[in-house]
Amino acid sequence: MVSNVTEIVRGEREMEEVIASRYRSFEATSPDKAVDIVPTDPVEADRFDSMRADGIIRGAEGGFYLDENELNRVRKSRKSWLFGGAGTAAILGIVAGVLIGRRGRNSA
Repeated sequence: MVSNVTEIVRGEREMEEVIASRYRSFEATSPDKAVDIVPTDPVEADRFDSMRADGIIRGAEGGFYLDENELNRVRKSRKSWLFGGAGTAAILGIVAGVLIGRRGRNSA
């Protein structure tokens, strides 16, 4: 299950980079340089919609543009959430191990 989640996250990140690269190639990184790029497939369209919801892709007159600052902020936020979640899981695992260990000693 972990590998499936990892693969999904990796795929989302790769598609996010594909979309960001496309906007960079058109130099569409500010409202005055917005372009109208249409996603080429459903997976890309889904990621595009997610990036818009996160404020990474923003609408402007003439189309959309990539907000690099927001992209960096969202990525940093994801990393801190990931590391915070891993720490919490480790602590819960230790607590569960201690409780199970005590239960085993008490029943003997």
